Amino acid sequence: MKSTEKRPNSTFRKRVGLSLLGLGVAIGAVFFARDSLDSSRLRITSPQELSAHFDDIGYTSKLLRAGNAQVPRFVVSGVPKDWAVGLTVDRKKSLFFRAVLPMVLMVNDEILTDRTRLLKIRDILSSRSSLDDDELRWLAQLSMRYGLPSKNASKRPTIRSINTLLRRVDAVPPSLALSQAAIESAYASSRFAVEGNALFGQWRYGKGLVPENQRTELGDYRIADFKTPTDSIRAYMQNLNTNAAYRPFRNLRAAARAKNETLRGAPLAGGLLAYSEKGQAYVSLVRSLIARNGLSAADSARLKNHQTTRITTGPL
Repeated sequence: MKSTEKRPNSTFRKRVGLSLLGLGVAIGAVFFARDSLDSSRLRITSPQELSAHFDDIGYTSKLLRAGNAQVPRFVVSGVPKDWAVGLTVDRKKSLFFRAVLPMVLMVNDEILTDRTRLLKIRDILSSRSSLDDDELRWLAQLSMRYGLPSKNASKRPTIRSINTLLRRVDAVPPSLALSQAAIESAYASSRFAVEGNALFGQWRYGKGLVPENQRTELGDYRIADFKTPTDSIRAYMQNLNTNAAYRPFRNLRAAARAKNETLRGAPLAGGLLAYSEKGQAYVSLVRSLIARNGLSAADSARLKNHQTTRITTGPL
């Protein structure tokens, strides 16, 4: 998938391959099965009720803007059609960011768990010449997942090959994910968000939601749909971490890591010129949204250490 590939229009982003999307769904299934015994459920009947619940437990916009927030573990089951009915614009934005942020942090934690193990394997390889079979097997699976399969099955990993993989196995700044989700899904009010939990405008061929004004000369492209919003977030991060078009993003992130800097959405947005046909104008829009909504503080947010609450919205 080259960065020069034509897109249907300026709102459609770099597409995700079928294999990548299938992998994201599979990873999601593993995640939900893994913690299904360590979760509670909360049914919400209106957006006002959800907003009030967040306020009641102290999960407020003021908390997020203050920085270093401890965020409750919430997973939203899906995007209801009328989720923002009756809310002011500011309240709608606040609720959107507070609902999506926990899921962004959870997906980042999944990635960082793998990154931590990968760093340990690099240390092991530095201290001895080879890895054991379990380490080799896990490393091969991780490499495949991040689009870096070994060209030679018998080839042993090196420090260099692990460092290459580390550029991909890394988190996405929450402020960047939140701002792009807001833009691409119109704060979860777009048809694609409601019908397919699609928060990032990713597209693919032959399967998904058909745009109303589909340009047939570009083939049977569709907007990728997902079982849950969390699956959409996973596919988005997998896309940024593997697609050749976003190598500039990964290079900026690696440079920040080398300086032991906190990953920040606004500067790293400069590596996403290929995400939209608008190019630099899109990057400026992302940065402007981060600044106007005080989202930079979300980059220092962390999840609270307690069980996950699954918010079931259903028809509100």
